[in-house]
Amino acid sequence: MIRYDFVMRPQKIKVRAPANAVRRPPDLPAELEPLEDPTALQTPEAVVYDRLIQDLNLDGVSVPSLRLEGCLLRRVSLSQAKLAGLKLRDVRFSECDLANAEAVGLTAMRVEFLNCRLTGFRGTEAKAQHLRIAESDVRYAQFRMAGFQAAEFDSCNLQEADFYGADLRGVRFQRCQLQNAEMTGTKLEEADFRGSSLEGLRAQAENLRGAVIDPAQAIVLASLMGLKVR
Repeated sequence: MIRYDFVMRPQKIKVRAPANAVRRPPDLPAELEPLEDPTALQTPEAVVYDRLIQDLNLDGVSVPSLRLEGCLLRRVSLSQAKLAGLKLRDVRFSECDLANAEAVGLTAMRVEFLNCRLTGFRGTEAKAQHLRIAESDVRYAQFRMAGFQAAEFDSCNLQEADFYGADLRGVRFQRCQLQNAEMTGTKLEEADFRGSSLEGLRAQAENLRGAVIDPAQAIVLASLMGLKVR
């Protein structure tokens, strides 16, 4: 196991945040030392704390267990990587490529993906609190049965994304493209879709109960409610 000098931050009992909870950004150290040994990310049960990780190509890597805390990843490519047991806490990804990466059961606390490529990313059964994904390509990503708390998607392409059975209560979708996204069986109370494109959204009327939409979106979604707009 690879470790770096670190004082363990106290762990808190997990309690679901209220639907209107304000998202908290990652708590990153003011200064981060570069990760000197990139192979630290590829060892079994890899654990890295408080490091700057940048300009690495780790496409197709397979890591049985990876934990990152207090880290900034910049221009790191993890395309088609298999990241079983991925745990993230206070982490920011900037201009990273995770296309077709697999992270089933991902846990994330105060994590940001900024201007990242997440096309086809598989985060089934993920547990994410205070997550932000912004200005990123998230087409065809899979978040089936995932749980999101105090999370937001901002200016993302989420076309054909799969949120089947996910818990999206209180999640904010700002300026997102959600055409043909799958949200059947999804919990959407207080989820805010205002300003996003919802054409072809796949959901049942009961799934949308309590969601926040604007007047233009109401017309788009009327067919799901069995309504006729004339």
